[in-house]
Amino acid sequence: MSTSVIVPNLDVQVYLYSVYLIRGSRPWSEGAAGVERLHLGAWPRLPVEGYLSPRSGWVGALRGRLVRSTRNGLRLFTGLFVRPEPGTWLRVTSAANRRNTLFEVGEQLVPDDGAWVPLVLELAFRPGSPATFRLEGELACLGPLRPGVRFEEPGPGGARDLLRAHAAFYDRQYFEAKREDVTGKYRQLVGAEPNEIAGGATAGCRLASVGPSRYTIEALDRLTTAAGPTPERRPGEKRRLESVVFRNEVAFRALFDGHTLALDYDRSRLGARAHEVEAAFRQALAGSPALEHPGSLLYLTKYFTPHPPGEPHFFVKPWALTATPPGWSSLVEGAHGDGYDVLRGIVSTDVFHATPAVFRVHREGAWVRVAEDAPLVRVIPLPRALLGREVRLRRLA
Repeated sequence: MSTSVIVPNLDVQVYLYSVYLIRGSRPWSEGAAGVERLHLGAWPRLPVEGYLSPRSGWVGALRGRLVRSTRNGLRLFTGLFVRPEPGTWLRVTSAANRRNTLFEVGEQLVPDDGAWVPLVLELAFRPGSPATFRLEGELACLGPLRPGVRFEEPGPGGARDLLRAHAAFYDRQYFEAKREDVTGKYRQLVGAEPNEIAGGATAGCRLASVGPSRYTIEALDRLTTAAGPTPERRPGEKRRLESVVFRNEVAFRALFDGHTLALDYDRSRLGARAHEVEAAFRQALAGSPALEHPGSLLYLTKYFTPHPPGEPHFFVKPWALTATPPGWSSLVEGAHGDGYDVLRGIVSTDVFHATPAVFRVHREGAWVRVAEDAPLVRVIPLPRALLGREVRLRRLA
């Protein structure tokens, strides 16, 4: 098994190599018996040599087979232990953006408690998936986050600078250049962006709703620790890590036929709701030259933007803008649904404040449906200094 790993200065304990898996009565492919023997010989050393407490719930969870069946999937021990560096938490999620769509990986958050935590993947199979298939390639992603993130909600009237920056980006020159080719304006904007600027223990972020935006501010507080596989809730954690979940404003369905992507939705309902967005936008920027060109407002009120023919992609634009401190970007983590994924990406939200949901339809020739209020993306701020940091690997001698 290969795992996509992007973590900062992380000590990783490796004591065996996993192999490809097959779902079904024979959960391992050829050579599995040797891997299981390695596991059976190695795991009892962990509490003896101080990698796990003898009282940890992981001791019983790691006893026996590496792969165990669950009610709707598999629990897979990767043979890795992780220990985040101080000031960093680790988040386990599905691989992206070209992932195996037959299963989902349960989200986990590992805090910087200074202890080793086994990396165990919870795989939930998609309803209707084949009875037997190979799990290979990238199965999951382990990425760094920084605790101590909080959001303020000033509303459009208290965040005119974000609206002005949005209007300045989507100005007349942008749309005139876009008629001919890709403008490259975003790349130019973020080309000289700084790394994290030293600040306090908490990163203050802002969220400016433009009209009736559907979102919730949610803390990531279910933590997987060295105590055992059952997550701990820490609602009183001083270094609170907040995120924003944007939800769908209008129910719609999409059909990709291999060449053309069609969208179907209640246009009158979208028009009525978008009218409120326009009113809030114009009121916040009244008397400002930012209203001279309608493009920045249309970016929001149009809501849907298809990609060129031949691509199974389209944009959905939440009616809110996000701002992070200088040197901080945002992880835009897309939701997965029946027949579609919303892709993962990084947006430099210290200088560009829109966080669009980029859909990929992976079912051809049939409608996929997205309900009103369905989750689109989760936005999690993180300092750019964490991106691309090295991984430290060690092997149990």
